[in-house]
Amino acid sequence: MPNFRYRAVTQAGEVVVGEVEAPTREEVLKRIEYLGHLPVDAEAVANSTWGLANALWNKGARPRDITMFLRQLAVLVGAGLTLEAALQTLADDTSKGPDQFATALRSAISAGDSFADALARHPAIVESAYVAMVRAGEASGKLDAVLRAIVEDRVRRELLAERVGSAIRYPLFLVISAVLVLFFFLIYVVPQFEPVFNDLGGKLNVGAAFVVSASSWLNANLDLFLGQCLALVLGTWLVLRKGAWRDRVVAAMSALPGIAGPVGDRRTARIIGTLGLLIDNGVTLPTALKILREVITDPHYVAAVDGVHEQVRNGRRFADALADTDLLPPLATRMLRVGDEASDLPSIAKHAAELYEHRLAVGLDRLMGAVGPLTIILVSTVIGGLIVSIMSALLSITELAL
Repeated sequence: MPNFRYRAVTQAGEVVVGEVEAPTREEVLKRIEYLGHLPVDAEAVANSTWGLANALWNKGARPRDITMFLRQLAVLVGAGLTLEAALQTLADDTSKGPDQFATALRSAISAGDSFADALARHPAIVESAYVAMVRAGEASGKLDAVLRAIVEDRVRRELLAERVGSAIRYPLFLVISAVLVLFFFLIYVVPQFEPVFNDLGGKLNVGAAFVVSASSWLNANLDLFLGQCLALVLGTWLVLRKGAWRDRVVAAMSALPGIAGPVGDRRTARIIGTLGLLIDNGVTLPTALKILREVITDPHYVAAVDGVHEQVRNGRRFADALADTDLLPPLATRMLRVGDEASDLPSIAKHAAELYEHRLAVGLDRLMGAVGPLTIILVSTVIGGLIVSIMSALLSITELAL
């Protein structure tokens, strides 16, 4: 459907401007009048307007900014402000990214959309699970409580992501540092000794001969080598931008020894935590399962969620349907069965998610305890091997001189 940009005057005399998606201009005018506003004008705009707005504010807003924005919104709504007034207040006070986000939300609400529909316009920032929670919160009149629950979930996930990032950054830093040292060694250090090595000819040992050959090739083809490195980085970036390829890479890495455990714990915590969060905030179990499939990326587990969803819709007990799949580990399945039988699924799911998040933290600590020293040993071996090769060649020159 086309998008329309409109201007209208509220009963208080305030001019509001926004954009709305509608089939016709007449439908836009009807929506404005239904809200009690006086329409001034409404004209069609390019369909890319919403996408452009999203792209602009995405560059300026970080996930933590959005979390802070939602926290402030929950406080203002809980204090009795209307949603439009709260969004206007945040639009005036927040940073550039959330400012544009708040303005876009307010414009959509002024045009007649619900808050959940307005959030659904920004799928890159607001997950479908949060949209469903907001929709349930609007229907029950507990929007501020739902917003606080969303904030708590986002904070917990951000802390977990930060811990995972820290576990990855340290070995990555060591590897990059070793590559840069090796590059500097071959480009600047080895050429200083090349005239001496050329005098030795075939008397160089295998290691020294390889180092000299690699240094000569690299200096002669430096532009080609850097171009290939740049192409590799850009190609990797483009591949990882595509969800399907990124999921394949993650699936391949998750099968590696030592990594499979933390990856499985992270997936389990995410599934259980999302399920419990949705149900605890008024989303029905079939709807929660339908939303859950959008959180999972692995096709195998998506099919498992679809199977559980279909069986629950047909009247089968959730715990029994879940037990027939490998979606969750046996311990998690048993815990959810207890919650299902006790009619306390949200509370048990929360405890189970915390358990697997703790297991993930322990697994990351163990992995870092092994990866860190192994990376240092690997880097030291490579650099040490190069130095030994050069020094042995120099010692050979000394022996020949004597």
